[in-house]
Amino acid sequence: MGEGTVGRLFLERRNRVCLLVAAILLLPIAAPAVADAMDLKLSSRTYGLIYERERPGGTKDRFAPLFEYLSTDLENVGGKNVSFHFYGWGRVDLADDTGTDGTSGEIGSAYAEYLHPEGNAQAKLGRFFLTEGAAMDTIDGAFVKMTTPVGLGVSLFGGIPVEYSEIPGRENGDSLYGGRVFFARSGRIELGVSYLKEEGSIRETDRELFGGDLWLQVIRGVELTGQAFYNDATHGMAYQRYALRVVPGATVDVSAGFESYDYKDLFGATLNPAFAFPFLRQEDDVNSIFAIVDWEFMKGWTLEVVGKRIMHDLANPGDATRGEVGLRHIYNKNMDVMGFSTAFVAADLPENEYREFRAFGTWSREKLRLTLDALAQDFEQRIAGKALAFQVVGTAGYRFLKALQLSGSLIWTDSPTLDKDVTGLVRLSYDLSATLGGKK
Repeated sequence: MGEGTVGRLFLERRNRVCLLVAAILLLPIAAPAVADAMDLKLSSRTYGLIYERERPGGTKDRFAPLFEYLSTDLENVGGKNVSFHFYGWGRVDLADDTGTDGTSGEIGSAYAEYLHPEGNAQAKLGRFFLTEGAAMDTIDGAFVKMTTPVGLGVSLFGGIPVEYSEIPGRENGDSLYGGRVFFARSGRIELGVSYLKEEGSIRETDRELFGGDLWLQVIRGVELTGQAFYNDATHGMAYQRYALRVVPGATVDVSAGFESYDYKDLFGATLNPAFAFPFLRQEDDVNSIFAIVDWEFMKGWTLEVVGKRIMHDLANPGDATRGEVGLRHIYNKNMDVMGFSTAFVAADLPENEYREFRAFGTWSREKLRLTLDALAQDFEQRIAGKALAFQVVGTAGYRFLKALQLSGSLIWTDSPTLDKDVTGLVRLSYDLSATLGGKK
């Protein structure tokens, strides 16, 4: 079977699954007896961008992509704990193509969900993004989760992995399945171990992950979290993160932690090459430590101090340390915010060192809202002949109706990659909430 035939069969199977989930979503509408009562939430975001990019040789391309992001939720169908969810987006180019084609789009999720009235059981069927232990994937499949009265629980999932970066003729994983066993006590602890396997002929070995996760309230106001994944295909720890959060009162929030990831194990030998980041070197191993202090020293005034140290195994890019101090003020009955921050980055390589300054603010009056955000970076050494980089974003929005808002932004950028570039953005937002039917 040739590579093109495999890809065509995969797409045909994917289309059948999409038709299935679409049928599931239309079921409550097509069956009035079931749809006697339900809560409808509809959200639409339409974005229009306008900008130019210069090609080598001096010619310019003019781009005007139009994006639509649509999400719909049907809840309490027939007065039951059954709901249907949909999220998708599409793009059409009104000028030069921004991709390999003038149009594109994806169905991010389309699934039916059941929640037990007492919250100790959950089931999903269709396409959805799964975050359960070691799993952080989108699948066309099913998910079930149950918790016993003593706190022991189990979740199981299985289906076809959805890999959006589909390249014609490129093979994808054939199946993805796994589960998680956990113990949870509300407000005190949740501890879990998980397993995930993705089978297919993408590479020589299947993707296989073992995971562990922990959330523990040590004492009131002190929380400990941890998460780790082991990649059995590459025989290495893919990711680890441990953090301690201390909240001694309503005005102070302190957190610190450690994070580690190995690119080879994290992005795995079995992962589709379409997901490989060309700027990441697989042999690199990265560790970082961080600390964040958030202090509301006066009502409406908050001081934030952040420190982070990133350590690479490779001499290039080498290690770096970032320190940041910021002040923000919330006013106008918590509807607006203004502030500024300054940061520095000290690094092994001079080209990675810079100082950063940012100022931002919003202003609202009845149906009108204005925002301004300005960022400047002062490089330790010139990059592409420039010692400074600037970006300023100004936005004006007006709410015509309770559910309808129109806004526009201008983005001005002068950086090593963009020379005094201006981008225009028009945004139309529509949000609807309604109850359909009369027998709830």
